[in-house]
Amino acid sequence: MTDASRSAPDGPRVFRGAAFDRLLFFSDAVVAIAITLVVLPIVDSARELDGRSAAQFVSDSGWELAAAALTFLVVGVFWRTHHGVFADATGATHRAVTYNLLWLACIAFLPVPTVLIVDAQSDDRGAHGLYVGTMLVAVVALVLEELELERHGLLAAADVPQAARWATAGGFALAFVLVLVFPSWSMWPLLVLVPAGWLPRWLQARARRSGR
Repeated sequence: MTDASRSAPDGPRVFRGAAFDRLLFFSDAVVAIAITLVVLPIVDSARELDGRSAAQFVSDSGWELAAAALTFLVVGVFWRTHHGVFADATGATHRAVTYNLLWLACIAFLPVPTVLIVDAQSDDRGAHGLYVGTMLVAVVALVLEELELERHGLLAAADVPQAARWATAGGFALAFVLVLVFPSWSMWPLLVLVPAGWLPRWLQARARRSGR
C-alpha cells in the first residue's frame, strides 16, 4: 500500500500506510510533550522550598497542583477520545490532517493558560476565557475531524444523533460564556461538562428507543 493515494479520481488525497502512521505518532508525541510541560512549573517550584517541608509546599501550591491536575485530566481525556476516533480509521484526508493540526495546536498551547490561571487574579476573565476557549476549539476540531473521516469512508459512521456529537462542545461553549460573564467563579463553570458528558448517552438511548 502506498503512503498516499486518491480514494477516487476526483476525490481528496488520502494518507494511508506509513504516512497515516506518522500522523498518529506525531500526534501522540505532541500530546506527551504537552502533558509533560503541564508539570514542569511545579517541578521548578519544588526546587525552591526555602526551608519549607513537603507538606508546606503542597499546601502553598494547592491551586497550582489543582490546575495542573485538571489540565492533565483534560489532555488525557482528549487523547483518549482522539485515540478512539483513529483506532478504526483507515486513513486521513488533507482536511482531516488540518483539523488534527488545529487540535494539536490547542493541546500544545494548554500549558500556557494553565500557568496564567494560576498566576492571574482569581477574577481575570482573560485567563479563564483563554483556558476554556482553547479546550472548546480542541473539542470542535476533533468533532470536525471525525465527521471528515466518516464523510470519505475512512471511518465507519457512528450511529449517534448529531446533537450527541456536539454535546461536549456545547458544554465547553456554555462554560466559556460563564467564565467570561462571571469571572469570579474561576473554573467552577467547567462542572457543566458533567451533565454534558451524560447527554450523549441519553440521546443515544433515546434514539434507539425511538427506532424500535
